[in-house]
Amino acid sequence: MKHSSFSGKPEYQNFKELDRFLSEGIKDETTKEQLNKALQFVYDVQDENDHRPSSLDIAYTLKKLGVDAQTLIAALLSDPRLRDNLDPIFLEEQFNERIAKLANHVNWLNTFKEADLSIDYIPEQAEALRRLLLATVNDVRAVLIRLVFRLHRLRKLYEEDSETQYAVAKETLDIFTPLANRLGIGQIKWEMEDLAFRYLEPEKYMSIANSMDVNRAKRESIINNFVEQLQGLLEKNNIKAEAYGRAKHLYSIAKKMQRKNQECHELADLLAVRVIVENVTECYQVLGIVHGLWKHLPQEFDDYIANTKENGYQSIHTAIFGPEQQIIEVQIRTKDMQEFAEHGVAAHWRYKEGSNQDQAMEKTIEALRGMLENPIDDDALLEELKPTFFNDRVYVLTPKGNVIDLPQKATALDFAYFVHTEIGEHCIGAKANGQRVPLSYPLKSGERVEILTDPESTPKLNWLNHNKRFVTTARARANIRNWLKTHYKDTHFTQLILSDSHSGLGSREILTAPCCHPQIGDRIMGVYQLDGTIQVHRATCPNASKSKHGLPTLDLEWGEKTDKLRHTVHLEAFDRQGLLQDITTLLNQSQVNVLKVNSETDLADQSVTMELFIELEPEDDLKHLLKRMEYIPNVIKANAA
Repeated sequence: MKHSSFSGKPEYQNFKELDRFLSEGIKDETTKEQLNKALQFVYDVQDENDHRPSSLDIAYTLKKLGVDAQTLIAALLSDPRLRDNLDPIFLEEQFNERIAKLANHVNWLNTFKEADLSIDYIPEQAEALRRLLLATVNDVRAVLIRLVFRLHRLRKLYEEDSETQYAVAKETLDIFTPLANRLGIGQIKWEMEDLAFRYLEPEKYMSIANSMDVNRAKRESIINNFVEQLQGLLEKNNIKAEAYGRAKHLYSIAKKMQRKNQECHELADLLAVRVIVENVTECYQVLGIVHGLWKHLPQEFDDYIANTKENGYQSIHTAIFGPEQQIIEVQIRTKDMQEFAEHGVAAHWRYKEGSNQDQAMEKTIEALRGMLENPIDDDALLEELKPTFFNDRVYVLTPKGNVIDLPQKATALDFAYFVHTEIGEHCIGAKANGQRVPLSYPLKSGERVEILTDPESTPKLNWLNHNKRFVTTARARANIRNWLKTHYKDTHFTQLILSDSHSGLGSREILTAPCCHPQIGDRIMGVYQLDGTIQVHRATCPNASKSKHGLPTLDLEWGEKTDKLRHTVHLEAFDRQGLLQDITTLLNQSQVNVLKVNSETDLADQSVTMELFIELEPEDDLKHLLKRMEYIPNVIKANAA
């Protein structure tokens, strides 16, 4: 059961024919040689028993779309049979950096986990996946190539079992066809929709196909005849206009049947024509000509010029009985209305999906459309192809392939709490793309994140310290704060405050500032009082900006009280290779916890000044440690503040 426009066989006869077709219009000899080399690489690894899409077919389809030579070469090098055999560095050496990067982006997109019937692709999940595709590559051409790979996957889907057919078809309609629609690539969109529809609802597909009185080719012929006749009438009436149209496709017919609750033969606009004129007056003149020559259907008439849609869309819609008594929908609008419909709030690809526009996405789409219409290798155009429209979000994958949408700079711990509060509470570590990362690691779009948990582990007070940025989202911070408040409900919060300062809190009494009443998790500062106490304020409190009595303020943080003593060690030395390593080795051997190290080198005399903030057990001998540090070669002096 194959799509009517695709026979299942390659659209070219042999290697030479494909090479000749792909090389058409390429004048640069170096580029031609690169194209031929890429073709040969792919041709040599083809296997008739391997049913995965071939990049030979992908390149052929892309050439018909009119893409540039670099896109063709990168598409060829993205063949799944080459993926594990061609190193990116080798590709860069054999071709160039830009082609190698583009091929690598496509390979990354092609390694996404395919449809799984156990996953419910709800609209939000599908939207997140569409955004992920766009946000994680820095050249939208990779997305275009990926779409064509999916098209060819659908074309060969008849070879798969029914369960796979259904899963791939559903994923296509949820993710890939809306993406093609957003990029304005109708040639790909309609075929993917029809193919997916055929496997999702085969009975309805065949019912609609059989109910059509004429085949698609005949319907398109009727459209062409109607347009030719209409164009002639407009010219006789001195109306400068552009009229064009095409037959609608089976999936769009099915959607309209569902929306209008009608049978196929009852639909008024199986065929559609659009007429673009210079001004509003001509819109109504064209309407008069159309209604004067052909019988119209009053119930299908809508004047969106006089009654503009809420989103600003303007056009006249009518339906008439055209040649062979076929019903044809006619849309009439001015060039300005058409421009607004393409690029304004009611842009056609948005108008159909009913969502809002974004200027940055429009810029990318315009650039892609321009490349398809006028293939060029202009650096400015390629710069425009870099998606910037989702830079305020991060889209990462769970181990099962689900997409999590987080704010920019979200951390691994933010991710854990987003997945589930209990996962965040028992989190002990994280992996990004299989590599261990700290909980404060800022996530990047496209990373597959795994959270390591321990049922005995619980949230830590220092997770709320702002300077350490364990979490950046309000959701994670609120969950941590709620757990800590419950856990420490019998502990006065002043017992949970620490300071990195060498003078620190000491034995001073800590008091809550009555002006701002800081709570667990707030960013806090201490203000010395004349009576020797320290008053704790929210960092945003006006009274925390400086001490009223001229005394210094104190940076504070949340943490468990410990018996360990903190010291600041000042060290003077002459610089040499390995000096810092020798110092840290000694501290490690002495089981000293190093909290912070500041080092400054004077290049004029190669002198070094270090400040080490360390933590010792009460029984540890600080003087003995300082003496051992002074024995390190090139260290002149070590003392504690």
